[in-house]
Amino acid sequence: MRTRTVFVAVVALGAVALAGCGHPHAKSAPGAAPAPATAPSHGVASVVLFGDSLSSQAAPDFDRLVMAGGATVANYVYGGTAACDWLSTMRKVAASAPRAAVLEFVGTTFAACMQGCPPESASAVTKYCGDVASAIAAFAAAGSHVFLEGTPITRGQSVADDPHWDDLNRAFQALAAKDPSWVTYVDAGRAVEGDGGSFTWTLPCMATEPCLGPTVDGVPSNTVRAPDGVHFCQGVGTTLGCPTYSSGAYRFAAAMARPVVEYLQSSRNAKAAPAS
Repeated sequence: MRTRTVFVAVVALGAVALAGCGHPHAKSAPGAAPAPATAPSHGVASVVLFGDSLSSQAAPDFDRLVMAGGATVANYVYGGTAACDWLSTMRKVAASAPRAAVLEFVGTTFAACMQGCPPESASAVTKYCGDVASAIAAFAAAGSHVFLEGTPITRGQSVADDPHWDDLNRAFQALAAKDPSWVTYVDAGRAVEGDGGSFTWTLPCMATEPCLGPTVDGVPSNTVRAPDGVHFCQGVGTTLGCPTYSSGAYRFAAAMARPVVEYLQSSRNAKAAPAS
């Protein structure tokens, strides 16, 4: 099944995020607010993806994997954005009742809608939780299942031994636990982390991907993180997708896509099952 992917242009290199709430992107000037996006011309997308620069880099692989499962996808991704940047759009998109909504945010704080919530603050966690809870309510009311994505530790957080680096992940996990019928937490960041959730530059090559990286301790490996220790792409910029193959972007995308595809398939099976 083919789809036209909807996306908003991506600004460069993420932004400042919360050490006590999410995973900080490299510091850069804040991006413009996302422009309105429209639904695919052929009709309503069955899966919608909202997110920041990590999603923008993973989106092409995510779309391909979800489409292979028979769904259509619309992307609403923009580097450096917060959940509140997208809240009005989420409510509009929810009205079209997609089957699944995927939300990924690392916790950036410099958007206008995040004013009053300093980086590395508990208030920022609370703000994100409130905005995401509002999005969940809108999608659930339309019958859409929401997937909240966990994001990976960064090099900076690892070096600083930051005990709060995954506060936003844990907050999203708690939100999902409140209503598991409509919300699922996915630890997608774990797909690009090392042992015990540690930061790593490389991981052993998977059989399903090209093996392009260094040999580490005798094991053929791929580089999974960008030189900034935050993103996935080895090339410059965070436009939709990476300029060359990125094992990190693929692994993150696959971790996000797998439970969505499984959910859609189980829903189809349930509808196809004969009544007893």
